[in-house]
Amino acid sequence: MSRRRPALVAAIIIALIAVVLVAYFMFGRGSNARTATVTRGSLEATIETVGQLQAKNPIAVHSSLNGTVQIVAVSAGDSVKAGDVLVQIDRAPYDDAVQAAQKELANAESALNLAQLQAGGNPNDEQRATVLRAAQNLDAAHQELQRAEDQIAKTLILAPSDGTIVDVKTAPNAPIGQGSVAVDMANLNDLSLSVEIDEIDVPHVTNSMTATFRLDAYPGTEIKGTLTNVSPIAQTSGGTTTFPATVTFTAPEGLLLRPGMNANVSIQTAVRSDVLLIPQSALRTVGKRTFVTVVRDGKQSEKEIQVGLSSGGQVEVASGLNEGDRVVIH
Repeated sequence: MSRRRPALVAAIIIALIAVVLVAYFMFGRGSNARTATVTRGSLEATIETVGQLQAKNPIAVHSSLNGTVQIVAVSAGDSVKAGDVLVQIDRAPYDDAVQAAQKELANAESALNLAQLQAGGNPNDEQRATVLRAAQNLDAAHQELQRAEDQIAKTLILAPSDGTIVDVKTAPNAPIGQGSVAVDMANLNDLSLSVEIDEIDVPHVTNSMTATFRLDAYPGTEIKGTLTNVSPIAQTSGGTTTFPATVTFTAPEGLLLRPGMNANVSIQTAVRSDVLLIPQSALRTVGKRTFVTVVRDGKQSEKEIQVGLSSGGQVEVASGLNEGDRVVIH
């Protein structure tokens, strides 16, 4: 009996402590407990993500020739008009080609004149054939000169449209290949925001939802846009699966926006208007049931409630409380 008595006493003490703790949490914190008033208002559920500005229709300006860059006439950030010179390729090799073509043309003209002179007014078959070949050679020489002169024109890489230089891909004295990108351009008045939506959040988003964002460069300005082009295909990076999407917007006046600027984005997925609200910290969940501690006339009592949407630390009360009730914050 003596060895069972300490165990019994310990069990009784533990039970008493449990009862005291339960009583304290349910009834015993009294007037010192922090409380919040059930209020009526609106609640917005949002998804937080990040994004980056991008040009809607970027333009990569390519070189049409192989050669060596002689002059780079623009820098990143420059505004240009259609037809402005962006880059000049060294034209010396192409000038040489023009001079060679001009000599060939002169030779072809002389050969034709000689063939016609030798043929006279009554040429035989061989003389007629010689004149024909000379004429064909002259025509080919004209075409070769035209090609050489066209190459000279292509040593100037021109802006295809109005825009802003985003990036210069080459430098003076650097080699450049046919088809290589010399300059990237964009219309900075036509930007969109590229965002990534976590796979957990994708079921809650649809096109046309409202999105707001703040650029790191302008944290004090909130820009409003619309979610579009939510991709049906996921992309995985670093073990995280996301779905690309786009936010379209109209840039506020006075902001100098650039592709590549980073932003913090909020996508509004649901709105509840004129609903009862309490802090989420007032809830106590037991299984699938939700309780709050209500304070009336200085006394506390537990009450089961039904909740709805939650966001930003606030919870919608669907039933169980009235506007003006006070609940304990845990």
